[in-house]
Amino acid sequence: MNRRDFLRSVAASAFSLPFLSVEQLLAEDFPLDENVVAIFSDTHLHGPETVQHVVRFNQSVAKILAMNPRPANLLIYGDVAYLEGKVEEYELFRKLIKPIENAGIHWEIAMGNHDRIANYRQVFPERFEKEQPVKDCYINIVETPRADFILLDSYLRGEVRGEICPEQKEWLKETLKRYSDKPVFVGCHHQMGNTKIADILTECPKFVAYLHGHLHYYRTPIADSVKTICFPSVGHWGDMGFMVANLSETEASFVPYIDAYQWSKYGYVKEPEKDVETYLKKLNENSPSFDFA
Repeated sequence: MNRRDFLRSVAASAFSLPFLSVEQLLAEDFPLDENVVAIFSDTHLHGPETVQHVVRFNQSVAKILAMNPRPANLLIYGDVAYLEGKVEEYELFRKLIKPIENAGIHWEIAMGNHDRIANYRQVFPERFEKEQPVKDCYINIVETPRADFILLDSYLRGEVRGEICPEQKEWLKETLKRYSDKPVFVGCHHQMGNTKIADILTECPKFVAYLHGHLHYYRTPIADSVKTICFPSVGHWGDMGFMVANLSETEASFVPYIDAYQWSKYGYVKEPEKDVETYLKKLNENSPSFDFA
């Protein structure tokens, strides 16, 4: 069994704990691993707790809490809110993310096209106590012992597409100059074709890969000569699930946990998949590793 299969088997065995509630899982004294990072995207939270999006978010949280060890960080790559980033949607998120906080897991989000920074600030004022490096943007650097994750703000007012503003690009260029020894991932909600920062990324010798959501399909392409991962949606449409990054001293292995597929006319796969089981199996067998050269 190779290392990637071993990591998957460890997580899978943790997920097999029978019908444990979140409260029961929190009672388990599982340690946190700073070199394991859970990754959500496109949660689109809204409505009552019976809505698919909320149910799947809670299921994904339970799976994270069942891991032994648990990830020390959870990154959410945008579109936390449903359509217009309403205050009540962030209030719902505040309630749903509480078990993650109670487990001691640090979390951060990137702004998606369906998020609204002013309403997010209203519900999470403590997240804005530190001044942002670029005015009117929401940028975070999540540090782990073996690699850092830079989350940019690609929200573009009134648009589905996104972009990285000139001020962010300049900040990113200067920030990446500090990464001469430590590996770094850069990402945001939107894909590389929107953000147009490939030239900045490839100038950094320790840049590893570009991470994003938005498309609701799990893919690992090369975009503009840059290694890229597009994350699934936790519970909206398309490929549905989450990912876990395992960081060793020499590489990062990304393991998908995608357990559902829902066709949408808005998606990038134009027709429903006829053999969903085979399709999901193929997705989950795609576990890319990136060397920390």
